[in-house]
Amino acid sequence: MHKAVQKAAAIEVMPIDLVEFNSAGRILIVGTAQQLEAVIPHLMTLNIICCCTDNVDVSQIESVELTQQKITAIEGWLGQFTVDLESQQLKVDLILDLSASPLMSQKVLPLGYFAPRDNAQILAEALQQLPDLIGTFDKPRYFNYTPSICAHSRRGLSGCQQCIDACPAEAIISSGDSVTVNPSLCQGCGSCTTVCPSGAMTYALPGLDVSLNRLRKMMQCWYELETSPPKILVHDATNGQMLIDTRGDNLPKNVITFSIEEIGALGMTFWLSALAYGADSVTVWDAGTHDDHDWHELQHEIVKTNQMLTGLGYGKNGVSWFAGNDYTQLVDHLSMVTNVMAVEPAQFAGIDDKRRVITMALGHLHQHAPKPVASLSLGTGSAFGEIKVNKEACTLCHSCVSVCPVGAVLDGVDKPQLNFVEDLCVQCGLCEQACPENAIELIPQYVFDREQARKVKLLHEEPIFHCISCQKAFATQKMINTMIEKLKGHAMFQGEALERLKMCEDCRVKAIFNDAKGPM
Repeated sequence: MHKAVQKAAAIEVMPIDLVEFNSAGRILIVGTAQQLEAVIPHLMTLNIICCCTDNVDVSQIESVELTQQKITAIEGWLGQFTVDLESQQLKVDLILDLSASPLMSQKVLPLGYFAPRDNAQILAEALQQLPDLIGTFDKPRYFNYTPSICAHSRRGLSGCQQCIDACPAEAIISSGDSVTVNPSLCQGCGSCTTVCPSGAMTYALPGLDVSLNRLRKMMQCWYELETSPPKILVHDATNGQMLIDTRGDNLPKNVITFSIEEIGALGMTFWLSALAYGADSVTVWDAGTHDDHDWHELQHEIVKTNQMLTGLGYGKNGVSWFAGNDYTQLVDHLSMVTNVMAVEPAQFAGIDDKRRVITMALGHLHQHAPKPVASLSLGTGSAFGEIKVNKEACTLCHSCVSVCPVGAVLDGVDKPQLNFVEDLCVQCGLCEQACPENAIELIPQYVFDREQARKVKLLHEEPIFHCISCQKAFATQKMINTMIEKLKGHAMFQGEALERLKMCEDCRVKAIFNDAKGPM
């Protein structure tokens, strides 16, 4: 890669918010008596508590606090672990778990929790690190969250929970209508931001705008020097960067390497923008930095992105995935992968708005597409689409309006209408769940005429029903007909009682009051 292109990528990213940890060096070691005896001498500078997991005589283990009670639960992180035993609770700063299967089950274990299993090298590294974990430490706050546009839940109905399912650290939990992210558990893999349909969850270090503007400068610099399109290789700043530093000269000359702290921080928004900026293809490289990450969500996003690209007539390998640290195989992969259909570079700048950037990138790719289409059918779980309303079933109760988190479903203000703005819809399904008549169906799709997608679309309209007493408009004809049909067989709604359903609230109260008074 040209040095000029490398220089264009040299943007220093400094964390804005930090998460602080405080450790006094109180450590719990969990293991058999034999394991405990082997590791205790290496950790004598710490305040040690031992939990022995076998029923042997442990009287020979001296100078440490000792228990043989069974551990029932562990929660927390560096400096704030809570350990529940059968008859007591412990507060510790660090945990060394020597069990064959760690007592904490999340894929990404909390900072301060060491579980080497039977790996002697990992155990040796833990024993070297643990004595230094006394004092105050900090790490970046990797995410930003905007609950006002989160599609997780409304009025007790469950909507999107993709971020919860994607988080390997189990740092995200449901919290009423929104979610709560524990910054002490979050380790910045970025999976939550990749799958979030509304952009409520964003990566903060670096922000989307920073990554896009960095890429844009690299691409502009490339095209000042070259005429053929480059291939983008996204890699992490640990294993990937180390291999690039030592063996980067072996890469094909038309490859631009893009280093990021975590590959999960860059998803569909970045990949589509790279292609819109004139890249031939994008390869996401999992160099094996994290053996506790499976990156399934990231790979699924690649599949969805390629479905969009092939729908426009581009090659099948617009975005590809490569896993492993075999550098020779990586080079072979980059040599073979090609999207062929590189476009005239787009000029839009990076902004920290996921949906808007996707719209700009797709608009540019659509403009230059081999097979431009009016709309693309998308798969389940997509973040764009419309809703279809069964007009025969819909009573305009507006339950769907009350739960829409992004304002895509609207009432008619002073008219009995149901309206919709497709550009805003994130396909969370809350409207579908809220509808008591099962009259709503989600239609995942992407419409390229965004001006049309931004217009308010009338989905359903009903004649107004007027109160039979005062003639005030208060409901729709269908709503009244539905209520009468459902209640006409009920013992409490016979004769005059059924007729009162045709009255507005005020007139209904007056009629009941007059009936109660009886004749004078």
